[in-house]
Amino acid sequence: MNPGTQKGGNKPALGKGLASLLPNANVNNSFLNRQISETTPASAAVPPPVETSAGRIPGITLADIDSVIPNQFQPRRDFDEASLAELAESIAANGVIQPLVVRKGEDGKLNLIAGERRLRAAKKAGLKQVPVVIRKSTDKEALEIALIENIQREDLNCIDVALSYFQLVEDFSLTQEEVAKRVGKDRTSVANHLRLLKLPEVMIQDLREGKLSFGHGRALLAVADPLKRVEIRNKIIEKQLSVRETEKLVAESLVKPSEPKKQEKAESAISVELKNFTERLGRALGTKVKSKGDQYRGSIVIEYFSKEDLERISGQLLR
Repeated sequence: MNPGTQKGGNKPALGKGLASLLPNANVNNSFLNRQISETTPASAAVPPPVETSAGRIPGITLADIDSVIPNQFQPRRDFDEASLAELAESIAANGVIQPLVVRKGEDGKLNLIAGERRLRAAKKAGLKQVPVVIRKSTDKEALEIALIENIQREDLNCIDVALSYFQLVEDFSLTQEEVAKRVGKDRTSVANHLRLLKLPEVMIQDLREGKLSFGHGRALLAVADPLKRVEIRNKIIEKQLSVRETEKLVAESLVKPSEPKKQEKAESAISVELKNFTERLGRALGTKVKSKGDQYRGSIVIEYFSKEDLERISGQLLR
């Protein structure tokens, strides 16, 4: 399924980039290229625009950075500090090139929808104002947009994606099919991500940290035995196993030892019976007796060690 379309129609999923998020926005490229620094005067801010009938506020404006509240529905749980520092340096030199997407809160604050990484980096760079695009959104739409932005950038780990899907299912009562349509993904992909949350906490953390991949996680789900699952997880990390190697290892662990065939069981029973008979015969004759064969044919060898021994054994057998 193409991530840009929904099954059963050509209607695109929630957009890619700013143009799709806000199709009516008036994006001013010269403004985007302008450096926004700590010295930007408050008077330079664009006057608050008027809301449109479509529920959106067109255009880009400047907002005090302290008035932007982080998104409580932010799918990303972890932010790499080194990466943030690099982005902060870039913002200090070039400004915030892509505006944040926000919505107005009841308290007059601006609730962030998309762009928390840019917001954090802008604060590190010492900016007092940031460019924003204001959108009228519900809680569900805010979560959807934040999730979609990160998924389309392909920098959100599979556990954070799974937790976001879970939140859409639990908090907003969406089915897996509905979640798939919202984010432009196949329902199977949504289901597989949600299944990862059934793994033990240590493995969930491995997935978040990149020690295990999404494919590794899927393979481990097939192992029901907790101890065996941990054993395989340790081998993956220690030996840096690929997903294919992991799947092979999991498949081997699931193979149960085959039961002996009936014929093998019967032959085994006959062998034991023949062995017992040979031992009894040896005790009765007072000498060493060997046997080989099966229930249909074979041989019994009676050993003697002198002429007298042969006569003694013969006497016992012929009397």
